[in-house]
Amino acid sequence: MFIVRIPRFISDSPRKISISKKDGIYDLTNINDIEKSVIELVPGTTYYPNTYLTPQNFNTVTPVSTEFYDKLNAEYLSQKFTLKLSDNSDVYALTFMLSGRHAMRIYVNGKIVGQTGTLGTTKEKTEVWENNITCYAAPKDGEMEIILNSAQFYHFKRGASLAKLSIVKTYPEINSGVSSQSKGFIIMGVLFCATLILLCMFLLQPSSKATLYFAIACLVMLLRECLQSQAWINFKVSGNLSFMLEYMSVVLLTVFLSLYLGQYITNRHLRGFQYVAIIGSCFYGICLIITDSIFYTSILKYYQGLLVVCIIGGISGLFWQMRYPTKEQTAALYGIAVFFFAAVSDILMYSNLLGETYPNKPISEMAMLFFWVAQIVSLFVANNRMVVETKAVEQKLAMENQTLECLNRMKTEFLGNVSHELKTPLTVVSGYAQTARQEVEKLGEVDKVSIAHKMKLISAEAERLSLMVSQILDITRIEEGRMVMEKVPCHLDEIIYKAIDTHYPILNKNQNQLQIRIDSSISSIIADPIRISQVIINLISNAVRFTVKGKIIITAKEEDFHIIICVSDTGVGISSEKFPCIFERYNSKEKSGNGKTTGTGLGLYICKHIVEEHQGCIWVESEEGKGTSVFFTLPSNQS
Repeated sequence: MFIVRIPRFISDSPRKISISKKDGIYDLTNINDIEKSVIELVPGTTYYPNTYLTPQNFNTVTPVSTEFYDKLNAEYLSQKFTLKLSDNSDVYALTFMLSGRHAMRIYVNGKIVGQTGTLGTTKEKTEVWENNITCYAAPKDGEMEIILNSAQFYHFKRGASLAKLSIVKTYPEINSGVSSQSKGFIIMGVLFCATLILLCMFLLQPSSKATLYFAIACLVMLLRECLQSQAWINFKVSGNLSFMLEYMSVVLLTVFLSLYLGQYITNRHLRGFQYVAIIGSCFYGICLIITDSIFYTSILKYYQGLLVVCIIGGISGLFWQMRYPTKEQTAALYGIAVFFFAAVSDILMYSNLLGETYPNKPISEMAMLFFWVAQIVSLFVANNRMVVETKAVEQKLAMENQTLECLNRMKTEFLGNVSHELKTPLTVVSGYAQTARQEVEKLGEVDKVSIAHKMKLISAEAERLSLMVSQILDITRIEEGRMVMEKVPCHLDEIIYKAIDTHYPILNKNQNQLQIRIDSSISSIIADPIRISQVIINLISNAVRFTVKGKIIITAKEEDFHIIICVSDTGVGISSEKFPCIFERYNSKEKSGNGKTTGTGLGLYICKHIVEEHQGCIWVESEEGKGTSVFFTLPSNQS
């Protein structure tokens, strides 16, 4: 923060000459090489407190010694400078510098040559402007009679200040170098571009709110530079409002930069510094809005002290926390260090803790530009890293997806091929077994009961295998979206009885009792009879496999325009941990009632798909060791 100001000490600036008043006159006639010198007039020993001196009344007003300046603390005053110059018409630039914003008016040889703000004898009638003013004038008969009126009603620490006057021999039409306003506009333009760039980056990545906070901070710094460089006088803004906005800019800057730093904070002690800075700034901002300028300037020193403590403590802790930074964090930390310690330097400067000879020029605005560049570099490095990581993840996901698609295609093809290969011989076996049973039953010389029983078992197993193959085929149809529901008006009781009669061989096992309880008043349904029959057969088949010498009960009743069908058994039941995945395909097989592992794990998955395609729902109620009840609903024809 001190290095930034070093060029001001060592630059090749014009020679400065201090002149003191002698006998009430500043004599500049004996200065050699005046064209290359800056003449600084040491303030005189008298001034005019609480008085606006004019060319008409300056002989009638008695001056007061500057020894009483601190005691009187006048809100408005006048100063008089009498200069003796060479007897020519050369033009001189007169620059009056005061501490803090003032309203000012300058008379030279009886004429007003410059004015800023509005001078008055009360705060309501006074509009403060800036802390310096430059005007141009030429001596008359080798003399220059200068009167300065200044007023300051807004600051607690001081009233109107005594001005320092510097003189440079120049011409109004010559403007060497870049003025402070022009520099201000340049910095404002850069900050505006920085804000736009950051906002664009935020729109591209809205999740990064820290970028938005930093963009707003750049916008606030733009406002502050507008006020500091006097560029605001080109806009329709009152001086009194600009006075308040200059303080408000510090508040807003502190809040949004604290929010920006939140992305790096993980320690609760650092979080405490952040909250203190934000809460303290919000309190001071409220004071700026609702209280008088005398009050909020009176507590300014406490707010500045709070900021210094939070900056030194918080930034030091942040550097310790991030003592092993990544590349993007290194760039960000550099910008943080430059800006915040420049901010401390400005606070110390405004408090005059660096001494009167230290250059009274804020550097936070320039430091903000370094901060912005560091932030852009940090975001650029972070984005590059994220792009590389994202590409790697995308490539990995693409390979995995390709592998999964290949496996899925192979599985689907395998199931289709195997199902078709098994379907044909199983159909033939089932047909011949039934024919053989019928023929054998007619022969008298064989044990017809034994052969019939064996043929019955062959037929039952063939039907069971056919059902499993059908399930595998149905899975293929579901995955490919080829399972079509041909819905027609039908009666549920007919579907149930027909399904039981058709598949009786696979249902009449394990010596169970099958009971059917269907309300006679239930309505017809709009459904695919074949698919609903498949659901019922799957549910009964499951009940048969898990129940031995028990009961299997099929019930159907109508409630609220829905038909509720239930297939319950008194079998082994289902454990509670199996419930979440009971309707998933390829679900782990369970041991049946006789202790054997059976089933394909596809039945309930297919049932769920068919029922939901009919705008119904299906669920299971079971208790281990006490049986299972599977319910499903179908809309009635009345609905």
